Amino acid sequence: MRITAAILSIWYGLVDPKRVKQVSTDAAAAVFAVAVLAIALTATVCSLWEQGHPGLVADSALLSQQTLQASPGSAELDLSTPQRQFTGALGGTLIVTIVSVAALAGLFMIMARFLTNTTPTYSRAIIAVSSAALIAIIDTAVASVLHVTFGTAQYGLHAGVFIRPSDSPMLFTWLQLISLGSIWRFLAIAVALVTWENLHWRYGIVVGLVVWTISRLAFGIMALVGWVVGLQGAGQLAP
Repeated sequence: MRITAAILSIWYGLVDPKRVKQVSTDAAAAVFAVAVLAIALTATVCSLWEQGHPGLVADSALLSQQTLQASPGSAELDLSTPQRQFTGALGGTLIVTIVSVAALAGLFMIMARFLTNTTPTYSRAIIAVSSAALIAIIDTAVASVLHVTFGTAQYGLHAGVFIRPSDSPMLFTWLQLISLGSIWRFLAIAVALVTWENLHWRYGIVVGLVVWTISRLAFGIMALVGWVVGLQGAGQLAP
C-alpha cells in the first residue's frame, strides 16, 4: 500500500504538485526510498550509456579529475566486469542521491517556515522533495540524449551551453546546475510543500525560487573555492 502511495506521490509531483498532500506522511520512508532508487538507477544507466562515446568519456574525465585526485582509494576497486561497473556506479550514485535529497528536504523545510510563517514537518518536506523524482529523471534522460547526440557534455538545457567543458571545468560544472530542469523541480517541490500548509500555490513560486537561488549560490561558492585551491596547488607545483 505504501509503495502505491509512493508511486502516486511521484506521479503527482510531475503532473500536479498540489495533489502531493493527498499522500499520508506515514508513507514518507517509502516515497523517499522509491524516489532515491529511481533517480539513482536512471543516473547510473545514463552515465554508463555515455561512457560508450569517446568525446563524453573525455569530458567526464576532465570534469571529475579533481574528485578522482581527492579519492585515490577508488582506484583499488575491482571493476573488471560490466556487472561490477554497474554495481559500483549505482552504489556511489545512491549515496549521493540519499544525501542530496535529505539535505534538500531540510533546506526546504527551514526556508518554508521562514518565508511563509508556517510549520511544515520534515516528513512533509521529504515527501515533497521525493515527489519531484520524475522531473529529475526526465532532466537526466534529456541531458544524456543531448550529450550523446552532440558528442559532448556542453549541450543541454543549462547555462553551461555557452562554454566548452575544457575551457573551465569547475565553472562549467556549476553552470550545468543552472538548468530549466532544476528550476522546474524546485518550483514543483515548493508548490507541493506550501499547498500542504493550506497556502496558495503562488507562495510556492517564491519559496522555490529562493531555495533554488540559495542552492546555486552555495554550489557557486564551493566551485570558486575549489578553483582557488586548484590555482594554489598549480602554483606550488610550478618550477
